[in-house]
Amino acid sequence: MVKRAIIHVENTEGVVDFARYLSEAGWTILTANKTEELLKAEKIPVIREQALVESNYHLNETSSLMRQILLTKYNKEEKFISTDNDETNIYVICVNITPVMNVNITSSKYNQQILPSNFFITSLLRNTFSNHENVLILTDPEDYKEAIIQLKTDNISKEFRTYLAAKALNLISAFDAGLSASILQGQQYNVQFMNYLMYPYKKNMALHEGSNSQQKSFLYKSPTESGALNGFLKLQGKELTHNIICDISFAWERISTLYAILKNQYTVKSTNSDGYDFTTQFTPLTGTVFTIAVKFNTIVGAALSTNVLDSFSKAYEYDTYNIKDVVVACSSVIDAAAATEMVKGNFAAIVAPSFTMEAKQILSSNRNIRLVPSAKVATTNLDGRLVNGGLLLQTKDNSLFEHWHVRTKNRPSQFKTDEMAFGMLLLIGARSYSAVLLKDNSLIGIGQGCTSTNRALTVTLQDARERVERKKTSGEAVNNENPDLANPIGDVLICDSTIQFDEPVKKLIDSGITAIIQTGGTPADNEFINYCDERGVVMVFTGMTHISF
Repeated sequence: MVKRAIIHVENTEGVVDFARYLSEAGWTILTANKTEELLKAEKIPVIREQALVESNYHLNETSSLMRQILLTKYNKEEKFISTDNDETNIYVICVNITPVMNVNITSSKYNQQILPSNFFITSLLRNTFSNHENVLILTDPEDYKEAIIQLKTDNISKEFRTYLAAKALNLISAFDAGLSASILQGQQYNVQFMNYLMYPYKKNMALHEGSNSQQKSFLYKSPTESGALNGFLKLQGKELTHNIICDISFAWERISTLYAILKNQYTVKSTNSDGYDFTTQFTPLTGTVFTIAVKFNTIVGAALSTNVLDSFSKAYEYDTYNIKDVVVACSSVIDAAAATEMVKGNFAAIVAPSFTMEAKQILSSNRNIRLVPSAKVATTNLDGRLVNGGLLLQTKDNSLFEHWHVRTKNRPSQFKTDEMAFGMLLLIGARSYSAVLLKDNSLIGIGQGCTSTNRALTVTLQDARERVERKKTSGEAVNNENPDLANPIGDVLICDSTIQFDEPVKKLIDSGITAIIQTGGTPADNEFINYCDERGVVMVFTGMTHISF
């Protein structure tokens, strides 16, 4: 009796050993294309199957092959049972394909490009599923070892067959989902919200633990080449956890969003307090370095500067007493000067486009710090959240400003204009309600994830006052009569929503703030504007919120 197997794989992991076992056990192997080349190179005898050739656009010979698979019979007691012709029996199907997304589908040669050359594989697997009680379907290299064990004993369990068949369906659905998303979300149709939300995310990495030690977690990656976690690599350090992955993604997305909007000349239509229309221009970020420190998806430090060391120092200076086990992300290559300071810190991970050889050597002395190069730009356009019984999905908030309304008599200086943009980009994606206080493009105080804007302002002011106290302790010179005004700890206040005009904001203004940007739109706006004008404080209304949870 002839025992025949099909081997036709894109993921070649473990396939040579599996094919060698079948060959040595007397199986006939049918294959084609790259799998055929691989097995022949390993001196494993194979027979070319025309139904599997790559140019099989019109499914020539495929229907015949499918019929052979559907006619195959297997009896647990009598082992392999032949029909009238042994050649019609195919007992093992070792086939896999790689689901892809964002396939380049253009108007030229559209019919050929919409139907990938390996599309017939899904039809082959789907038909094989209908006869899975007789045919062993292998689509995952992790199952080859168990398959060999059960084949050796001629005792293939029904449970194992069903398990493998279900995995084949999972692969089929992933392939189809990637192809359909590529078409629907491509330039021709641009469908943001499909009827069925399906993307072929691939199980990639078992994490050390979930948010807590009693939880399990796995990292699934998108098959596209974009996104913060693609190109992801850990050079050194402890195992990765669920929380650290979340912080890496959050931090790198903040950097990607900032440079996507402000790398080149960015402008926004604006209106003066007297109704005069003009255009506000922001300084491009070319030549600047952005560093951000994140813990539990909460910003604990951030700064812009002209070099890596200064950017890191300003971000880290904000909360040096409390900043521990955080993820630090930097927009530029980490050099030796920055690494010399970073190695002293208690960081969970450092994320950057790359690390110089000198920086790697310096940081290697602290093996607790994970080094993560991540050169890919975060490009996800949708935000999602699992809820009980469903999934909420929305477009990502990446529109910085739609219009500026300068409500005070004075406009902000160019430097403060740029600080306003930097601060608002920090708040995009931060847990709301949120407010941030900046000085010299460095985060000085922040309140985030609060139940109200007033609470966010109170927390921000508390942060600022604590920093003044630390300066006193460290011996920095301050004015004893009014240290805030003599050495204002913050210049620009940014809020992700509407600020109510009451005591918290008055205290912030009286502490030395010179510019405010917020949504605006309360009955007390005019009173608020007059209060700012009297104190020479610039205020801008945006008319839009940046709420995130």
